[in-house]
Amino acid sequence: MSWVLDAGFAGMRFYDLPNFMLCVLFVLICGQRLKVPAIFQFVLLLHCLLPFFLNGVLFSFSFMPDAFKYWHAFNEIRGGDLSLVAAWQKGNVEQAAALFALIPFPLAVTPLSLGFFNTFLYAALFFWLYSKRVFTPASVWFFLLYPSMALYTGMGLRDTFIFIFMVMAIQWAREGRWWLALLPLYLLFMIKFQNFFILGPVLLLYVMFGIRKTGVSAAKAVVVSVIGLVTLVAVSPVALPLINKFRGAMYVEDGGDVSDVEFLETPAEFVLEGLVSGFYFLAKPLPWEATNILQLIQAGENLVILMVLFLLVRVSWKKAPEKLIFWLLFMALALTVYGLVVFNYGTAARYRYPFIAIFVLFVCADCSVRKVIPFTFRKRTAGDCPVNLQHHD
Repeated sequence: MSWVLDAGFAGMRFYDLPNFMLCVLFVLICGQRLKVPAIFQFVLLLHCLLPFFLNGVLFSFSFMPDAFKYWHAFNEIRGGDLSLVAAWQKGNVEQAAALFALIPFPLAVTPLSLGFFNTFLYAALFFWLYSKRVFTPASVWFFLLYPSMALYTGMGLRDTFIFIFMVMAIQWAREGRWWLALLPLYLLFMIKFQNFFILGPVLLLYVMFGIRKTGVSAAKAVVVSVIGLVTLVAVSPVALPLINKFRGAMYVEDGGDVSDVEFLETPAEFVLEGLVSGFYFLAKPLPWEATNILQLIQAGENLVILMVLFLLVRVSWKKAPEKLIFWLLFMALALTVYGLVVFNYGTAARYRYPFIAIFVLFVCADCSVRKVIPFTFRKRTAGDCPVNLQHHD
């Protein structure tokens, strides 16, 4: 498929017009059938354009080298050189390519193509959540406008599958249909086992203790936190070598020298570094750490996201603190795990966006948060509300 790289800027995009049109038709048809407000359909249509302006425009093709791996493996499968079964039995690249190959799009002629496949998945997830009435006015706009999610769902990466499998598992667990949740959990385990081991125990607690109805009391949260800290100390002789191995590997993968890595030596360092790194993972890069325009934009986004999360927690604490506590524990676990091993700013943005989006989606849903700004200019009624999502009132 390397011949297409010589097609030029306009030529490569010409070959992807069929994929673009399929995304547009999907948005328009589903939007009409589900009676989705026109403004939401318009934003989704803008998302359909994003793959045209990411690789080769905003980023060079070498910025995400693993996208080329998925693209080549996909074409091996579609070309008959690699079967779906054989691909699934190989590594993560081939497994993700096998999932891409199941999407009902005809071709992936250019490296941009899988970005349209992911855009289709993003739109499909939106309509699925909309049909299940998960969105509130606050969460639906976050889902549509979160820049990092728009970016990574518009590129040919496996991260969209990871995000979708996590959301599907959580939603089916919320509905009490845990047997259905096992399928996305299995797929998540196959392509991103780290996220499986974060989400799996959390969902088990969610189902066993009926979190959606009762939540977690502050006393139970303290007990769980203490048990978690004691467990971390107890398993540190086994966990520390593994954590240090991943810290070193991730640092080298991002272009650093392994001799510059500060390895963890004691249980106290393990716990303290986990707590500090967790919050830093959520916020990095800080504005003064940015060394180029993209990092400066990322730092600006981080400040906005931190403000949104602060306002969301503030409102949710007043509405349903017991349910909020559960999702705070979920976020703390996820951020701590990745904070210990991820150093690169771009990698941090790529790995954290599913957890931030999930937190906002399901905190708003479980705590019935319709808005995070604590004031309005006038009181609206159900009849003139521009967001047709009154089911949470």
